[in-house]
Amino acid sequence: MSDSGLFITMILNQPIKIQYSLSRFSDKTSLALAAALLLCSAWANAQTPTYPVTANQAQLANQVAAQGVPVSALNANAPSSYTVKRGDTLWGISALYLNQAWRWPELWGMNLDAIHNPHLIYPGQVLHLSIDNGMARLSVDPSATSTLKLSPSVRSEPLSATALPTIRRDLIEPFLVRPVIKDESELERLPDILASAHERLISGEGDTIYARGSDRLPLSTRDGAPNNYSIFRQAKPLLDPETKEVLGYEGEFVGQARIVRDEFFEEVTDKNGKALEEYRPATMQITKSAAEVRIGDRLDLIQEDADYASFVPRLPPADTAGRVVSLYADVALSNASSGQVVAVNLGRDNGIEPGQVLQLLKSGRLARDPESGPNARIRLPDEPNGVLLIFRVFDRVSYGLIMDNTDAVNVGDKLTSPS
Repeated sequence: MSDSGLFITMILNQPIKIQYSLSRFSDKTSLALAAALLLCSAWANAQTPTYPVTANQAQLANQVAAQGVPVSALNANAPSSYTVKRGDTLWGISALYLNQAWRWPELWGMNLDAIHNPHLIYPGQVLHLSIDNGMARLSVDPSATSTLKLSPSVRSEPLSATALPTIRRDLIEPFLVRPVIKDESELERLPDILASAHERLISGEGDTIYARGSDRLPLSTRDGAPNNYSIFRQAKPLLDPETKEVLGYEGEFVGQARIVRDEFFEEVTDKNGKALEEYRPATMQITKSAAEVRIGDRLDLIQEDADYASFVPRLPPADTAGRVVSLYADVALSNASSGQVVAVNLGRDNGIEPGQVLQLLKSGRLARDPESGPNARIRLPDEPNGVLLIFRVFDRVSYGLIMDNTDAVNVGDKLTSPS
């Protein structure tokens, strides 16, 4: 290995695309290493991980892969070919080809032979649309795939690192850690901020603060415990629009902090010479601030969903029905639109999962009914108003990103399973 100066780095359990030239290897050792590289590459590709695909999705994908989809299911402006670009999303490509973007299994199924993993589509791949006897199929040009050219110093890069996400991360990233849904008793058992290093009432990024842990969540990094926490305040109740029941408490995200020194007890001697143990709070540094950090603010573990990109848009149970509970933002909003986040009164207890798509409905307005009298009114039917893509789920509350709405979204708007 040292004579040839070759270094082989394989990333296991990741699909790898490698382009090589044997002419670049001049001796037997290099040729042997090249052969080993080919074997490792083949093995690594064979170990591609299985991603979550439901039985219904797999059945639909196999059916569509065999016969395609009706032309009526295609977007009227679906291109005959499309080169995947950096910045694209699975949702965006699905909407490019299908009338209903959440019918992702059909888009996946149309190229099942070429794309074995519904989550792994890469920049540089070329999609081709073909239509025959009223049925449409989508395929991928296998030669138009991003490759990595190798010099005698062999390197590799996992393609999954460049695979397209379901939706733009920048739209939901703050909300992956911001919403803090707790019940009232849980809030009382969370650590709180006691003081700042410079006796300030407010602190910001880079400042030192002191916090007291709790029995439920001690501020200690021993035994490998996490040292990063989210900071929040003024946990407001989320009320069900229909029953007025409190579904949980949503904390206002203030920032993040890390433990610099654990909380501890120190042995001291009182004025009578008696040994005592005095409590010392944890020393923490504010690493990120979205607002002023104040004494009394609460701390909780950061529980980010790192797999946000791996969910497949899909339908919830057919009888799903709910309502918008709140509009999540740093400032007060009276309504929301595409690209904004809302909380809904559905969660794990209702069978809701990340990736599920809910139909937003606009309540039918009251219109004059001239046949029933001058002051008579008649309620018009509820109308579809875009869809909501769920990305974070708690027991009784979930957060979703508004997609493709046509009118403003308000608290109390209805949610159903798309038809």
